[in-house]
Amino acid sequence: MRVPEFVKEVVWSLYPPRYRQLADKPFSRSLAYMSKILLIAFLISGVFFLPRLLVMQDSVEAGLEKFSSFSFVPMINQSDAVRIPQGNPWVLVDLNNNVSLSKEFLVIDSSSVQYRWLNVKKIPREQFNDLAGNRAVVSTFISAILLLMLPGIALMLYIRTWIKYFILILVFGTFFFIISELSRFRLKWKQMLNIAAHALTPLILLEVISAGITTAYLIPVLKFLGVNIYLVSLLSFCVLMIMGIVGYNIVEHRKK
Repeated sequence: MRVPEFVKEVVWSLYPPRYRQLADKPFSRSLAYMSKILLIAFLISGVFFLPRLLVMQDSVEAGLEKFSSFSFVPMINQSDAVRIPQGNPWVLVDLNNNVSLSKEFLVIDSSSVQYRWLNVKKIPREQFNDLAGNRAVVSTFISAILLLMLPGIALMLYIRTWIKYFILILVFGTFFFIISELSRFRLKWKQMLNIAAHALTPLILLEVISAGITTAYLIPVLKFLGVNIYLVSLLSFCVLMIMGIVGYNIVEHRKK
């Protein structure tokens, strides 16, 4: 039975002498590898977020309980129905008519708010005029909307985090490439980028999985695109890159 290439690549990323093989791959393959590692880290992190999802409604209701009174009567005039998106809408707002939810996820009409979860739920609009007096109903609605938004939120976070790691690869790969040009252990820029992409493996797993528990011990130093950059991770990344470069050159020296 052969070991899958991806599994071998993960193991080799933790073993500096194997960086000789990893560095000579096409850079596109290293980016694809980093993307898979990030996806796996997100899935594992999601497991740690599950307990929070189970108590989301209780958290929302507890937040509403902090309002001793909260009521309002909005004055809204609408010239035509709002459909998002225009064709086959997911959200429909028509305050001038009574509308039945069909294919949409959320419908707000003249008398009610309807949304689709496991089945269709309908809440009279007047209950939203007194949030404090209708905490249970409103918290259920807010929790359902938040859950429906989770896939989009997760995708957005994945893209932002991917960009963060891609920039780290470019910055650190270029930095160490310049350093190597000043020494006798020269590597091509592509090889240095490949080393950077694979040296990120343990850091991606550590950072993303820790996000589901706590990242305080990683010491956040700044935010980029709303994603934290950690001091411990940056220092560890430098060490892992150096180990990868040394491992590459040791194998190269033995071959010569």
